[in-house]
Amino acid sequence: AAGDLVAKIYNELSKAYSLHADLNDERIQKSLNMLIVRLVFLLYTDDTGILGSNDIFQHFLERREAQDIRQGLIELFRVLNTPEDDRDEFLSEEFKQFKYVNGGMFSDESVVIPQFTDELQRLIVEDAGRGFNWSSISPTIFGAVFESTLNPETRREGGMHYTSVENIHKVIDPLFLNDLNKEFEKIRDISVV
Repeated sequence: AAGDLVAKIYNELSKAYSLHADLNDERIQKSLNMLIVRLVFLLYTDDTGILGSNDIFQHFLERREAQDIRQGLIELFRVLNTPEDDRDEFLSEEFKQFKYVNGGMFSDESVVIPQFTDELQRLIVEDAGRGFNWSSISPTIFGAVFESTLNPETRREGGMHYTSVENIHKVIDPLFLNDLNKEFEKIRDISVV
């Protein structure tokens, strides 16, 4: 279901970009992919409360008309990339309530954001927001979901390939995790005097 929602958002965003840009343009394609990642991340954090109160992003989108979402997201992404102590002291309460996101997800300000349509807003607010609980999705699933939004050439160039938890364990267990687990068991079995 999450994959279907991401695909629908991807298709609506593609339509929005195509109104003013060439979808074959590498900059537009990278922007589309990054915007999808950012939006899905914010939907997930909405349902988990990671960035503040639940539905903080949902309410942010609901307060805007479709034509105002683009500018709102540009400002929101800038705020999310700024530690709270470094933010403008006159920043509105609406933006102050969002916590800082480290790791660089929102650091690239060259990401092009298209003008939102009423349908795109409805899809994100109603179907992906109110209509779906992202907190039940394992974060490991996001790798596969995000990879599916990238075209094969972009994935290949960036070395972006989802690796399942099972395959990761095939590598890390014999390298160090098995020994670490044995050591932990020995420590746990030591009786405390």
